[in-house]
Amino acid sequence: MLYFKIVFCAFGIITALYVFSNNIVRRFGFAVNRLFAAIAFITALMNASLLYQLLYPDSPHLLESVRVYFVMVSLINQLFFHYTQIFPRWEKRSPGWTIFLSALPGIALIPVALTWDGIIAGVRFDGVVLYEFGPFFWVYLAVFGFNILGTFFTNQYKTRVLENDSFRKQLFYRSIGDHVGALLIVITFVVMLYFLNMQEQHMMGIPLASIILLIINNYAISDDRLIDFKKFYSRAAYWVVVFFCLVIPAILVLYYGGQIAFGGQKIPVAGLTILLFVYFFSFFRFVAPSITALFRRRYLGFERNVNEFFQGITTLSDLKDPGEFWDSFFNNTIDALGPRFLIGTASLYMLRENDGAYHFKYGFGEGIDIRSIEENHDLASCLRRFPGLLDHSMLFTDFSREEYRERLMPFFREHRIKVALPFLNHEKRLIAILLLGELSDGRPYPVDLISALDLYRIHFEVTLANSIYLDEIKASQVSEHDRMLVGNVKKKIIPSKMEQIEGIRISSFYLNNSEYGGDYFDSVVVRPGLLGIFIADTSDAGVDSVVLALELFTVLHTQPVTYESPEKLLSIMNWVIASSRFSDHYTPAFYAIYSSTSRALTYSNAAMRPLIFFDPARESFTDLDTKGIPVGIDKNFTYEARTVPVIPGSIGILHSDGLEAALNTSGSAYSTGRIKDIIRLNRGDTPAVLVRKIYDDFRSFTRGSTLSNDVSLIVFRCD
Repeated sequence: MLYFKIVFCAFGIITALYVFSNNIVRRFGFAVNRLFAAIAFITALMNASLLYQLLYPDSPHLLESVRVYFVMVSLINQLFFHYTQIFPRWEKRSPGWTIFLSALPGIALIPVALTWDGIIAGVRFDGVVLYEFGPFFWVYLAVFGFNILGTFFTNQYKTRVLENDSFRKQLFYRSIGDHVGALLIVITFVVMLYFLNMQEQHMMGIPLASIILLIINNYAISDDRLIDFKKFYSRAAYWVVVFFCLVIPAILVLYYGGQIAFGGQKIPVAGLTILLFVYFFSFFRFVAPSITALFRRRYLGFERNVNEFFQGITTLSDLKDPGEFWDSFFNNTIDALGPRFLIGTASLYMLRENDGAYHFKYGFGEGIDIRSIEENHDLASCLRRFPGLLDHSMLFTDFSREEYRERLMPFFREHRIKVALPFLNHEKRLIAILLLGELSDGRPYPVDLISALDLYRIHFEVTLANSIYLDEIKASQVSEHDRMLVGNVKKKIIPSKMEQIEGIRISSFYLNNSEYGGDYFDSVVVRPGLLGIFIADTSDAGVDSVVLALELFTVLHTQPVTYESPEKLLSIMNWVIASSRFSDHYTPAFYAIYSSTSRALTYSNAAMRPLIFFDPARESFTDLDTKGIPVGIDKNFTYEARTVPVIPGSIGILHSDGLEAALNTSGSAYSTGRIKDIIRLNRGDTPAVLVRKIYDDFRSFTRGSTLSNDVSLIVFRCD
């Protein structure tokens, strides 16, 4: 039993220190995280004092450590009360005077409990550490009860009055976990320890309760927009079941296996090892998948529903008749939201150029009784500034949209709007807004559905923008040659200047040699500290190349914020292009993301030229590549990604096939070896200078020859 107590205390310390460092390093900017970091640190000290009592029961400082332990328990309980008073961070907090008054009993108790025998009279060791309570220990229990009841009632109050109904449900589920941890503390620390005098068992209950409370609340304050406690509890229950299914049989085999004898011979250690291996292998091969399916059955059903929904959307690629297309488009993309996801109301508003307003175009259900939305409306302004899914809950939890909260909340409430989806064209102009109302069962939108709708937004936007763009060409009866269309699109999507972030400088050059297609490259700030670098070759296929480039451009610039790995972006590009109704072509592509925080480069290749990477420490070049097929061939293909650390001075080079396809007047091809020599000799130069030198060398090499392929080159340097 002693070893179990030591293990529980050790795990409690490790968990508390992890939570402390996580909130200090990653989330120090919020008061609720700083307070919870303090709770975690004091919890580590509390478990350390318990561990000290277990390891050194004969210590002359045992009484001091016990009093410190009781003070720590009371202080943690008090800080949890204050934590519930200011959580969540975006909601109006309890008045400062109430927090101050509620803190007075706990603060006054600290010096009393540390120095006065009336609370803890003594401690002795009789096989186990036994506490002797003073005649006024009831004062300690009164303060303890005040704080724990204050936590309970504050939790219950906020689960009923929070204006953010989506988070109110999550807070309810969080409070369930808090109540379990609090009940465990009350039973082991108060009932068993004081009233029943069962002091031996409480040293396991307190560390276990602290682990439960730390893990649950660390998840609760991780990201207000993404928490899903039902999934969190399901995952936790799964690992608990797996843990006991593995540990209990292993303990039984190790404890009793060595005592079993056959023919007077005990089972050798090798036999027990083989027996455990067979059990573990059989468990993970046959039992674990069934347990996984049991705990994920709700989410597996949802994933299957989402896949079937998107399969219905992809059938639009088979429709070539423009008259038939729009009816089928709205039916598959909007009407299907109702039966698939129980969305009760949906209304699509499209921009009408002549009056500059978004007018109702298509929808179903009742509740959103809006006929038009002015282009200068706060909703349109917010969606133009933040062109991503806007959930009702995000008006509370996303501080970047805080200025719109007071103006949009009455609008959302009046028209019973829960989600707004913006759709932009290739010029980044807001051309349509889809408003979604309440779910038919009255529940808030779950996190999984919000994520699915974000992907839905991308596919809808790509198809809608391209359809409008091509329909406008037909409606205006403009008969242009393919090369004119290609040229116009290239001017719109090829960047004149690459996006940059702190820690990386990037430059490029582009030679527009092809009149019927060619290259597309770009860079995009995925989020602060993450820069995406993209290049693709759409070949010389005329309008099909234009469509490919537009689809790549749209996906790259409308990717969800959760898509922070390059293989995910290539996968969604692959899926969009493979299911496009506009073209049956495909294109090689390469995408890399540089993180200025971790100083690492993550990359994924879809049959494009590999990234040439110069290591200044070893003065060597490496080709960074992964296996992959061009995007648009097989929508079910899974791309892979790799990550390499980046040291200051590292240089990366991406280029299109046109660079090495260029011939001089003698028929010799330009080689990347010339680029490597320039980089090696001028490694200290900026990317802009390096690009200029490579460009001059390339022009000098090809002078007098005719180039028929686009030439694109990107050079970046990590500082």
